[in-house]
Amino acid sequence: MGYAVLKRGQSTTEIAFVFAGIVLLFAAILQIWFWGNKQIVLRQQSYNAGRVTAGTSSDTYTLQWPVYKPDELTENMVLRGD
Repeated sequence: MGYAVLKRGQSTTEIAFVFAGIVLLFAAILQIWFWGNKQIVLRQQSYNAGRVTAGTSSDTYTLQWPVYKPDELTENMVLRGD
């Protein structure tokens, strides 16, 4: 085998590795995006649920903090989508 054939094979392998890395990076970015969107929804739901109670004038109302605690973004959620 000549040097040109080996060089072309090496560049094909490198392109395949780079493409796989880009796909994995894009998948991780998407998982972080979905996690962030879910957090916005959960935060808004707990905020809306607490508005009626916070607006009452009764003396029985007690503050319950924290109203919202965000989920942690773990490495498994990003890499595997768990």
